[in-house]
Amino acid sequence: MARAEFSRNLLSCFSRLPDAMIVRVCIAVLLLSFCVKDTAAQSDPHVRVRVLGSQKPTSVSVKATGGDLRIHLPSTSSPVMRLRPGESATLSLRGPEVAIERSADGIYASALDIQPDEGVTWTLTSGDVTRAYTGPLHVEPDGSSLQLVNHAPLDDYVASVVAAEYGFKDLEGSKAMAVVARTYGVRASDKFNSGDYDHVDNTVSQVYRGVRAITPTSRRATQATAGQVLTYDGSLIEAVYFSSSGGHTANNEDVWDAKDVLPYLRGKRDPYDRNSPHHRWSTSVPSSQLLSALSNEFGTRITGFVLGKRSSEGRLKTVTLLTPGGRMTVRANNFRLAITRRLPDADLKSTWFDASRNGNTYRFSGRGFGHGVGLSQWGIHEMSDQGRDYQDMLSFYYSGVDIRSFDGAQIDAPARPVASNPPKERKKEEKEEETTRRIGW
Repeated sequence: MARAEFSRNLLSCFSRLPDAMIVRVCIAVLLLSFCVKDTAAQSDPHVRVRVLGSQKPTSVSVKATGGDLRIHLPSTSSPVMRLRPGESATLSLRGPEVAIERSADGIYASALDIQPDEGVTWTLTSGDVTRAYTGPLHVEPDGSSLQLVNHAPLDDYVASVVAAEYGFKDLEGSKAMAVVARTYGVRASDKFNSGDYDHVDNTVSQVYRGVRAITPTSRRATQATAGQVLTYDGSLIEAVYFSSSGGHTANNEDVWDAKDVLPYLRGKRDPYDRNSPHHRWSTSVPSSQLLSALSNEFGTRITGFVLGKRSSEGRLKTVTLLTPGGRMTVRANNFRLAITRRLPDADLKSTWFDASRNGNTYRFSGRGFGHGVGLSQWGIHEMSDQGRDYQDMLSFYYSGVDIRSFDGAQIDAPARPVASNPPKERKKEEKEEETTRRIGW
């Protein structure tokens, strides 16, 4: 129906109503308009992601590419600067303020908001890294660097994460990853104390490299699962994932310092891991390098280590470190991450390993890649090759979950029972990776 015809019909209906009824109808129409606006806002959610934070940038270049960029002060509705397509400006740190400068003018402020038109792409360049984004950008100082927070449209965020995190082209596996990435994204994180953002763009959250990273498969998978998230008893789950299980997934409490057992993160035999290149592995590390790395990581001289308790499938739960003054017991996952951080070439892929010493060399032999909790990426790839659909994949790796359409008004706020460290010990994206509880590291 044409808009003019609809208006004439509506006025005709009003003319036949009593005055009191007209008032009630008008109130109802106004309330409906608010509901429609609210529904529209919820149907286009954003994820607040701190981008390029691991580089600790003091200066970046922002460029308008697909349309205008409007520069706002946080307290103003009208733009104080506008960048036209092809035009760029420099964002930099000036003491306690942020500066945006181009050839003709510049602005200093405590913070800046950069607003593109809907769907407009723009770029950030920091050093030799250039990435394209959609959605607004909030900029403010963070100590000695810039804090750059992209309010990324959810679909763009999910498609980019799937492309970065899932290295395969099969559609069903990509769909499963899209649901997982969306669940992880909309389930606001409690890792970041500032509250200015929910996630970062690296492995502390999920790898997000902007819209140029999106592939046709990751976009198609995102669209095919639009709005779908994973819940357990009505709450969004901790949608953790990793690379390869080694033949058995892990219970959350066996890997992390979890105060609660999560019923959907139960370890189980995994028959879909056989073709993974990480199913079984071995690596050798010079003993002097390994002990030095552990000493630097844990702040005391380490002279050796003893393998501790194991879960039922064989993953180590603890490792005891030997020191001149005695012993200290740490989580096996913390032991592994300490070695991979300090010695990237050591390639200690999981906590499912045995260790031996031969002269001046430690030899590790193990199974799987990553923490082992939740979804296995090599597993869903194999399931896809066997003709299984993404619903089968998600229900296999997450016990008892439901796939639901995301609606912020209907999904309960998630509980946060899994915590590797007390919140006071966490410091944004540069903190230790054991706080992340995810992906194949």
